[in-house]
Amino acid sequence: MEVDGMLRIFNRSEKLHNLKYSNYIEDGDTKTFNALFENKPYGDDHLIQKIECVGHVQKRMGTRLRKLKLVYSKKKLSDGKTIGGKGRLTDSLIDKLAHYYGNAIRCNSTSVKEMRKAIWAVWGHSCSTDDEPMHWFCPTNPNTWYLSHPALLKKCLGGKTQNPNESLNSLIWKFCPKTIGSSLQIAENASNLATSVFNDGNQILITILEKFGLKINRNVCVSLAERDNRRIFTSRQRRLQSSFEARRAKKIKKSKEIELFQQQEGISYEPGAF
Repeated sequence: MEVDGMLRIFNRSEKLHNLKYSNYIEDGDTKTFNALFENKPYGDDHLIQKIECVGHVQKRMGTRLRKLKLVYSKKKLSDGKTIGGKGRLTDSLIDKLAHYYGNAIRCNSTSVKEMRKAIWAVWGHSCSTDDEPMHWFCPTNPNTWYLSHPALLKKCLGGKTQNPNESLNSLIWKFCPKTIGSSLQIAENASNLATSVFNDGNQILITILEKFGLKINRNVCVSLAERDNRRIFTSRQRRLQSSFEARRAKKIKKSKEIELFQQQEGISYEPGAF
């Protein structure tokens, strides 16, 4: 459904709006981009470029480290110890590495060279000790550290993210829940309403209702204004360090629950694994 929908959007953009999309941001699932690349909606002279969502690339680092920890959880390494445990690859360290990896990309979003340099700096500082400095350790297998490969980092230039898209999607499903079957007209109305609220706030609903000749009383206006103010207040609160730490703790707890489940049941889902 996603692939078909995106093909329709790209194929009709030139006819409806006289524009051609140059880039496509996605979360790592290459099915949609591959379909666009093969379909070539604008011909051979205007090929669409894939851009990676930095947030999803950051999550990929954490996911791969957790998978590595799970695979080697019961195996002894060259020093006779397992990969996990105090001072080794713990959940806390994985979260830190993923977080700093994402920051390295975002803080150097105009240069692949600087991105790569910052990423390796994270690795080096995490592994180095006074007795055994490892500031520039490079594995012999170039595919081992694919997440620092220039080809991937080039797609992260600009520090793009899918977060606004995910936020809009969430708003659409509030008007048109996934759990309830809806007609095409309802889905279109939900998308139009969600786009209006996303861009202009809840108070835009007053203008829409007035277009239908409906009289809006003061209580409705006050309620919608309060909703917009609460949204702004919540957004500002989430930027605070205390809010960040609370979300981080919640994320760590969830990661541990997932890891425990995988140890008991095995990996049941992974992008591109099935």
